Amino acid sequence: MTWSNVPGGPPQSAPSDPTGAQRATWEQGGSTLFPPGKLADRISTVLLLAFGAVMTVVTAVVGIIAVISATATCDAATGCTPGGYIGGTAIAVGGAFVIGVATIVLSIGAWIRRRTSWWIAAIGFVLAIVVITWGGVVFAGAADGGSASSSVSATA
Repeated sequence: MTWSNVPGGPPQSAPSDPTGAQRATWEQGGSTLFPPGKLADRISTVLLLAFGAVMTVVTAVVGIIAVISATATCDAATGCTPGGYIGGTAIAVGGAFVIGVATIVLSIGAWIRRRTSWWIAAIGFVLAIVVITWGGVVFAGAADGGSASSSVSATA
């Protein structure tokens, strides 16, 4: 923090002996993204955003591995199409990424407006979990549909 915004003081330099009124005016107009009174809010927001980012990266890695392993045995003879696998993974990873970016933007906007932001990150984290679960359900539905069609063709 600098003393550049002190009324009546020299620009871009600290007054040699700030009075109480100058200091109060400067502290009131001071701007920082991490004010001392909101440190817990900032820490919880950053932690939730970091956990969401790690969760999205892990989902992407698991999704890629799952799509590769599921489509390795998928061919037209068994009636299997990889669209459900890829769609479920895209919903999970893409949805979590979009929610994460929106959450970061809204949280930084709240910081700039000097509002609490932990609840924005918490809602984003929960929505990311919901979207990842939804993508997993779509993926599992494709896996169940593929195995059901292959068992029907095996009995025929």
